[in-house]
Amino acid sequence: MQLLKRKWLAVVESSSAEERQAVCDEIFRNEEEEYSLLEAVKLLMLNTAIELYNDMQQEKDVPIFCWLLFARDSSDTPCTFLSNHLNQVGFSGGLEQVEMFLLGYALELTINVYRLYKFETDEFLTFYPDDHKEDWPAVSLITEDDRHYNVPVQKQDTARL
Repeated sequence: MQLLKRKWLAVVESSSAEERQAVCDEIFRNEEEEYSLLEAVKLLMLNTAIELYNDMQQEKDVPIFCWLLFARDSSDTPCTFLSNHLNQVGFSGGLEQVEMFLLGYALELTINVYRLYKFETDEFLTFYPDDHKEDWPAVSLITEDDRHYNVPVQKQDTARL
């Protein structure tokens, strides 16, 4: 978790897009660090799932996706969610749409997904979660199939390199 905090702060404190890109490039050159960050994000997701599940049990208001997340036979509790879904993320599985909402809540940011195969439909741009679009920071992703995601980055001017 400390590594995630350090890297997050390094990105936030970067004064330019080039500096932010350099921090990200460094992460992806170090496989062990990348894996550690993935596991830290999964812990944040699990913690958020536990908090939301406890709120549901106490009949507090929770986002709609929580009812879908815990309605599945394979994830009716945070423990089964961890065992049957979260543990596989990054290895043999990715995130399902309902888990993208959880990721957004865990990071307190809106994930804008441009779904290229849904071009010219209402589902072309999807927000995870969709209830904090105005008050949380956002990150954009592009997908061709809801299984593989790409982060759009600004093309660097090769003349300056």
